[in-house]
Order: sequence, then structure tokens, then C-alpha cells
Amino acid sequence: MLAPELTLEAALRDVGSRKEQYRYHAAENLARALLHELGKPGPRWHAAAEHPRGPAVLAALCDLCDEREPAVLRGTAAVGLGLLGEPVVLELTAGWIELPDDGEDQAFLRESAVMAAARLYRAAVEAEADPAVRQQIRARVEAALRAEAPDLRYQGALALVELAGNDTEALLVEALRREEHPAVREGLVQAIAHLDPPGSQACDALEDLLAGPDAQEGIGLEAALALAAARRTSARPRLLQALPVRGHRDRALEALAVLGAASPAEIEPVLRLAERWWLPSITRVRAAYALCRMTASREGNPGQRLLRRLHWHPRPAVREAVRDAETNLELLAARERE
Repeated sequence: MLAPELTLEAALRDVGSRKEQYRYHAAENLARALLHELGKPGPRWHAAAEHPRGPAVLAALCDLCDEREPAVLRGTAAVGLGLLGEPVVLELTAGWIELPDDGEDQAFLRESAVMAAARLYRAAVEAEADPAVRQQIRARVEAALRAEAPDLRYQGALALVELAGNDTEALLVEALRREEHPAVREGLVQAIAHLDPPGSQACDALEDLLAGPDAQEGIGLEAALALAAARRTSARPRLLQALPVRGHRDRALEALAVLGAASPAEIEPVLRLAERWWLPSITRVRAAYALCRMTASREGNPGQRLLRRLHWHPRPAVREAVRDAETNLELLAARERE
């Protein structure tokens, strides 16, 4: 949860302002400020009941959900109610998911309804609240995954894995196989990547994607990163292809390190990258760490040599990155000896 930018009293004051920007800022901070004063992170089930100003906060947020209010205020208030663990938000947002218009306001309300439900679900699980409420929330998010609006399907995918983790694998894979919208497909792959780790069914779907025409697109890299999290070496060719792309190489290096030992031909492009002195030093640390993981022998390991060289870098952030890399390598080595 983000720290509030207003005190609770200031948010309650500004929510009644005649200026919409002040009201929006208040709506954005009411729930966060209340939780901050409680000293308890959200989402939290019925959090308002624990604070003397809780009734005033709930009244303000519920009033902001009124259909006469601007969409930006309604959606923001709904998310706040979810953060405070108030089931009334399900009733207040009941029709939002079915909004047919493609305008920005309707899209914002649809997405806010899903975000509010996801936060409410987390609060309900933490408090072991009524299972019927949890089932109602999950049904709403699953409905979002099958909605006509692409933005809602995208939001539903990310919310669903947040709700139920690996239990959602079959639903996400089914949705990925039928989805045609490029952005939603990428969102589904990102959701699958949050599984801990992706299971065999999900990995099979991701490998099918890598074998298809989308492999060289952004979704192909996302699929490879998810496969690497599941320790599938089928991800390695696509990760190596990402190394020349500046915006992708750091994530690709981290995933290559996860996959571990590789062939000399697969090590070579990472070694060339690590030796380019003009690249950002943090990238070179990542490359050196990847080399340490990809090279089976520790003796004469080029990654170890590069880490020792970067150990004396003038920038503290780089030296800290080197220390983190060396610590991780020591922990992995100790685990292998056990």
C-alpha cells in the first residue's frame, strides 16, 4: 500500500471541496490515510470499524460512488472501499462490469470494479471472512475474464491470479488459447508469469506461443520470462535473442541466470555483453552474474573475474549490486553442497 499524501482530516475536508482536483486527491487518500493512522497495511477487512473517523470515511467514499459523480471519482472511491474491506462496494459497482461503452470513463469504471473486488478479496482471505463473499468476488472477476471489453479481460486476468494464485492456471490457459486481442494476450502471459511457478499446463501453452508467429513480439519475451521462472530451458533461445535490445536485456539476463548451466555457444553472447565497458555498469553486473550461473565450472569462470573487477567500481550502487550477486552465488553454492 502506498503511503498517503494527505492526512485523514485533510482528506475528509477536501472531499467536500468545489474543486474536482481536490476531491479526487481526497478520494485517492481517504482509505490510505485511515489505514496509515491505524498503523496496519491494507487491504483490511472492515478497517473503518477500528477508527473513530471510520464512519465519516465510509460515508464519503460511498457518496462518491453515486452515479451523478464523475467517473474518476466513482472509480477511485470504489477502490478505496475495497482497500478498507467493505463488501458494500460489490453492490455499489454491480453494473459497472457490464458497461457497454468504449469511452474512457466507462473503461475506468470497469477496471475500478475489478480492482476493488481484488482488494476486497485479499481483505476477506486475510480475515477468513464469509466464504460466500469470497465466492461472489471470484465469480465477478472470472466474468471479467470473459467480458466483451478487451480492457476488462486484461484487468480480469491480472486480478484473477492475485485472487487465487496457482488455482487459476487452467482458467488463464484456457483464456490465452482463445484470446485474439494482442494486448490482452500479453496481459494473460504476464498473469501466468505470476504463478509460483507456472505449472505444466501453463508451460505447454507458453511453449506453443514461442513456436508460433508471435515469438519475436513482446509477448514472446514475456512467455520466455515465464518459462524461465518454471526452469524450462525452452525459454533460452528467445532470451538470447532479447540481449541486443536495450530495454529487454536486463530482464533477459536475470532469466538466463535462473536457467543455469548452458552450452559454450549460449554463453558467448552473454560474455560479449559483459565485456562491453560502455554499457551501464549494473547491466554488466547482471551479465557477470548470469555468466557465473551459466558456466558449470567455477575455476576460470569469466563471470567471477568480471565481478572481481566491478567490485572496485566508483559508484556505490554498482558495488552493492556486486555484493548482492556474490552473496547469491555463495548461497546457491552452499545449497548445492547440502
